[in-house]
Amino acid sequence: MRTWLIALALAVVAVPAVVGVGCGGGGDEEGPSATSVPVDRPTLEAMLRSVALTLDDLPSGFVLEEPGEVFTDNEEAAETDPEGKQAALARLDGWGRLLGYNATYMTNDPLGTFISGGTASVSVSLSIFQTSEGAVAGMEWGREVAANPSQSVSLFPGVISIEGEPMSFASIGDETLAARFTGTLRPEGEGAEFEVDVDFIAHLVAIRRGRATAHIIVGAIGGATPGQEVEDIIRTLDERLGQALQ
Repeated sequence: MRTWLIALALAVVAVPAVVGVGCGGGGDEEGPSATSVPVDRPTLEAMLRSVALTLDDLPSGFVLEEPGEVFTDNEEAAETDPEGKQAALARLDGWGRLLGYNATYMTNDPLGTFISGGTASVSVSLSIFQTSEGAVAGMEWGREVAANPSQSVSLFPGVISIEGEPMSFASIGDETLAARFTGTLRPEGEGAEFEVDVDFIAHLVAIRRGRATAHIIVGAIGGATPGQEVEDIIRTLDERLGQALQ
C-alpha cells in the first residue's frame, strides 16, 4: 500500500470547501484600506510565507509532503477547479483574490499511525484578497459547496464515501467556520499493490481576518480523532495573519 496516499487523500477532502460549513461568532474587523494592499507577487508571497506553518508549529513526527509549499495565482488555482477553468477564474477574479498558498504535512510513520491510531495529516491553505468583502464572498461560496460533501465524493481521489456536519469551535478571527468529516478512503494509483479501506475523521477549521482567509484540514486514522492541535494551529495562523495585515 502506498501509505503516503492516505495523507494526500485526507488533505484534499475539504479543498473545494474553501472555508468550511459550520459557523461561530467573531469580532468586527479593522485594518488598512484596500488601496494599501500590495499586489506584486514577491511581496504577496513573502506575506503569505510569514503566516504559513512550520514544522515547529506541528506535533512531532511530521514532514512536509511533496510538492512542498505552493503559491497559486487565480490562473493557476483555476486550472484544477471542478467547475472548470473559465468559471473558476471569473469567480476568483470577481472576489479580488490576489494570491493563495497551500502546503500539506504528514506523519513520518503513516503505517504505524494507521495501526495504532492518530493524526495522519495537516494541510493549510491561505488566501489574500483586495478587500474584506472579497474574502467574505469566498467563504460564502465555500459554505455552499461544502453543504453536502457526499455529492462531491468523485472530486476526491481515493475517497469512496464522505459525510460532514457543522462542528462547535471557539470563535477566532473575524469569522470562524468549522466542520467534522467522516469517511473512507481507498489508496489507489501506482504502487498500490492491494486495496485497503481506511476510515478517517477530519476536522476542517477556517478563519477570516480582514481580507485574508486561512483554513486547515487535520485528518486522523486508525480510529483516532483530531485533538487540541487543531485549535493550537488555527490560533497560530490567526495571530500571524493579524501581524501580516498590519
